[in-house]
Amino acid sequence: MSSLCPSALAVLDDSLALAYESLRKLEAAESVDLTEVIRRFEDAESAARKVRAVMSSEHPRASWGNRDELEALIAGGRHTPERRETTWGLRFLRWARAR
Repeated sequence: MSSLCPSALAVLDDSLALAYESLRKLEAAESVDLTEVIRRFEDAESAARKVRAVMSSEHPRASWGNRDELEALIAGGRHTPERRETTWGLRFLRWARAR
């Protein structure tokens, strides 16, 4: 797999971390700039779209049902769950799924 997909995934994780920060503020009943919150989610959606585009161009028949499967495809089957725990975006996803 080219280095483009891990790079696109890092951008996705960074944008999810910013979105998570907005959710954390809302959860704590802090004030937020709604325009900024929306922009952060739009950035995350754009980053996710880029990951899908890169995956489609490199592996047109690839499919995945969750982040673990996506990372396994990117790593060529060498994915380790420990690496997954180190990113903010993934911690956000785990938090959101638990809600």
